Amino acid sequence: MAVFVGGSNPQFKIAGLCEKVLQVNREIPKRLFSHVCRHLVRILLFPCCRVHLASFGQWRPHGGFILASNHISHFDPPIIGAWYSRYVDWMAMEELFRAKLSAALMHGLCAFPVRRDGTDRRAIREALARLEIGRTVGLFPEGGIRAGKQSILEGAPMWPGTCALSVRSGKPIVPCVILGTDRLYHPGNWLPYRRVSIWIGVGEPLVPDETRSPADAREALQEQLSRTFINLKDRLQEHYHLRPCDLPVTPQARKREDYLPILAHRPDSRSAEHPGTGVK
Repeated sequence: MAVFVGGSNPQFKIAGLCEKVLQVNREIPKRLFSHVCRHLVRILLFPCCRVHLASFGQWRPHGGFILASNHISHFDPPIIGAWYSRYVDWMAMEELFRAKLSAALMHGLCAFPVRRDGTDRRAIREALARLEIGRTVGLFPEGGIRAGKQSILEGAPMWPGTCALSVRSGKPIVPCVILGTDRLYHPGNWLPYRRVSIWIGVGEPLVPDETRSPADAREALQEQLSRTFINLKDRLQEHYHLRPCDLPVTPQARKREDYLPILAHRPDSRSAEHPGTGVK
């Protein structure tokens, strides 16, 4: 009697191929929905937001990679996702998946849940699987909304899982800094054609060092990522002539703001643009 090993049996190969085809077909409606939502976000925010996107990196990775950003408001994921060049599969807090309606929306947007205690192996496996097939996995290393001394933009510690995921998958981390979305907490800034300025800076991809042990590679990558976030914030400030009041503060502080600084009093940000910059 012949005994077939899974990898050498043609039937297993055909079955595996069929399963992949079926999986792709099941993803098509979800992907169409998510891309429609991406364009809807752009349309809905156009009257009240002016998004400035600057790319400070010369190399763009191919295949899967991790998009890591600071987190200053609840508006960060849809805005980054709508304006970034590739669709982002967000790793979102599990609380968003508890209600049926919000869970259906999150799954429709290709997001997946994670526990914020840093022990969620299921989320790590899901992220690894998506990176393996070439997806962009987005996450916030701070683990929540942070401003001031608690922010990674000021050198605060971050969730080590970001760099651990990069080392384990062998995929690069693309750092991203977003500023200005916290102003959307003030109801007056949603008035039509008030057009709050939002700035997004994307840095050079950071690649894990495969010559080191996993622990050493993770530690080195984390130090590099921490410095990169601070550097990106400084470059955005210089590039767009931002003032201290443009830097992140808590949502409670933004809600108490009496006014939005007048754009006419600011130097023309477009004077500093380079080929990797866009205003939309």
